[in-house]
Amino acid sequence: MGKTLVKPTESGTMHTYFPIIFTLLLGVYSVESVIRVTGYVGGSAEIRCPYDGGYEIYSKYLCRGECPAAIFCDNKDIPVKTEEGQTTASNGRFTLHDNTTARVFTVTITGLTAGDCGRYRCAITSGFGSWDVYTQVALTVEDPTIKLREECKEEADVDCMLKFINKTYTEPTLTLKVVSSLLDVLLEAPAESLVWRGEAVLQATETLVSKLVEPTRNITSSRFRTNTTEGEVLSIGPDALLTGVRRLGTAKANLDIDLPGIARNNNGSASVVLLVYNSMQEVLNASFFKTGANQRPTTMSNVMSVVLPNASNKTLPNPVNLTIYHERSASNAEVVSCVYWNVSAWIKDGCYVSATNSTHTVCSCDHLSTFALIVSIDPMLESDPVVEILNTIFMLIGLVFLTLAVMTFALCRWNPRVSNVARLNLCVCLLLAHALFLLTQCFLGRIRIHAALCKTLAGVLHFLFLCSFVWMSIEAVMLFLSVRKLRQVKANDRAGLHWKVTLPIGYGIPLLIMGVSAGVWSDGYGSEKCWLRAERGFIWSFRGPVFFILAGNIILFIIIIITIYSTLKEARSDVSNVKYTRVLVFKIMAQCMVLGCPWVLGIFSTYSPVLEVLFLFLTSQQGTAIFLIHCLLNTEVRRQYRTWWQKFRPYGHLEASSTGSGTASVSVTLQPQNATTLPPADNATAPTIQWPVTQDGEEKRD
Repeated sequence: MGKTLVKPTESGTMHTYFPIIFTLLLGVYSVESVIRVTGYVGGSAEIRCPYDGGYEIYSKYLCRGECPAAIFCDNKDIPVKTEEGQTTASNGRFTLHDNTTARVFTVTITGLTAGDCGRYRCAITSGFGSWDVYTQVALTVEDPTIKLREECKEEADVDCMLKFINKTYTEPTLTLKVVSSLLDVLLEAPAESLVWRGEAVLQATETLVSKLVEPTRNITSSRFRTNTTEGEVLSIGPDALLTGVRRLGTAKANLDIDLPGIARNNNGSASVVLLVYNSMQEVLNASFFKTGANQRPTTMSNVMSVVLPNASNKTLPNPVNLTIYHERSASNAEVVSCVYWNVSAWIKDGCYVSATNSTHTVCSCDHLSTFALIVSIDPMLESDPVVEILNTIFMLIGLVFLTLAVMTFALCRWNPRVSNVARLNLCVCLLLAHALFLLTQCFLGRIRIHAALCKTLAGVLHFLFLCSFVWMSIEAVMLFLSVRKLRQVKANDRAGLHWKVTLPIGYGIPLLIMGVSAGVWSDGYGSEKCWLRAERGFIWSFRGPVFFILAGNIILFIIIIITIYSTLKEARSDVSNVKYTRVLVFKIMAQCMVLGCPWVLGIFSTYSPVLEVLFLFLTSQQGTAIFLIHCLLNTEVRRQYRTWWQKFRPYGHLEASSTGSGTASVSVTLQPQNATTLPPADNATAPTIQWPVTQDGEEKRD
């Protein structure tokens, strides 16, 4: 409430001294003028009483009612009074301060009620027995909402309302009734009027609710509800022996804040107010949030403010967590953002989604402001039932072939010159990563409810996919080493790197990347899809290594193709087998899938449904490609398949008829048995190069 100063009125003139009228029968020193003061319910009023010189040391008081001053009357209603020589006195809502220099004593009444209306007297003990000097005071207490509507006759005149509130209500505390009334009058204004003064309206409402805080030595907490808001106030004082995070809550949001830590930085006292607006999301809507051209932002929650009243040091010792409940269930295609109001727009700086599910989102913020949830819907990211079904089918097929490949690499007897360590570990990592990813997406709604589980799955998926890409890189390097010295390979050479070298690389590098990422920001795991968060660029802890590995693999693959082409070009093509050439081309294309090259399509998959389906198909069939070129097209492996079939089939045994030994895929050897010889062209002196094939044109393995 604004402090109302005593002013001269039409009923009389305020003099700088008290005109004295001796009335012996009444025994009183009186003045003829009446001081008229107007206050508002819940606010305060100031009554300024000037007096003449010579009364500085006398006792002053405020008398309520008729206040008889005769010698025979001693039943005066005196709310506050100073003794001789005193300059201040207080009694409940009444405070008296005597400025002897200016010869004015001021009585302040706080927390005005309708019952405070009436007649009062500013009085000075005259020193003549019971004869006191006084001036009459008429105090009027009005309803603030009625006065506000009278002052601002147009409901849409928000500027007038703000000026009235800021000018009239300047005292440090207000009653809940007054705050509620003013909040409702202001916030019930038309939305189109509020939107143009959004920042000023927020500041006014935050100032009003801050006046609900009263000083305390211990701990006080209160909840309130109005027609337009709801909230809670929590205050702690020096005597409150509290530590750790405290929680404030409403039906729409909960706040977890380290209020004791803030109090330690503010002389042991601190207060916080959580204020939730019922309809402010319609005023400060999602149109004030900047997104991409193809996205459609919408508001997902109520707007709420968090205020630290009377705090000189508002630095947060720890980030605050806001649990904000959704207005509706969120779909998997919607990306939830924690935003705060910055003068004229919603922005995300300093806030991120700590956990989310279909019903609520936890926002972690390093500052206090006005907050809300906004979801961005990209039409290209919306779930397509057909694409989801195809993705599930593709991944299930890929998992079947990955399982067969793992069993083949683990159980088959291989040529000592052939190392399958990289392929086996690649298949294991892909099998676990794809299976876990498929399960996570199928049960995403149930998993997101448990933040710890969601973060754990995100971390495991991050590790498995990083391992898969590192093993793809190792496979590319080993293939490159095998092809680089194609003509110098001897029959007993063992191509590739030793497993003691590849195993630390294949799992050590992903662990190092994860350790650095978690050390920089441990909350980066567990997005709305139980994956890596996009905030703070954390997603690049996966994208960065993947792009680097894919670039290296593509370069190595191009070099390998050029090397093989130049080698074949030196040979005489007229004796080459057409069928073998087709098999070789197929293997080269399949090897491209094995090295992860189709993952590059992920950059463009969101721009076309066709590219999206192609991306899902190619990336999910890495296991299929590995099984085809390294198992099914390998005559040695097929022979062992036949042996297993003869051993376990229930209808007897078949005689094996295949002959020859296998070689590493896309490899060249010197003079194996049953091989088609490609002599050097013309009179070249280069040694003979053979691509081993069987009698029916299929490739063999030494």
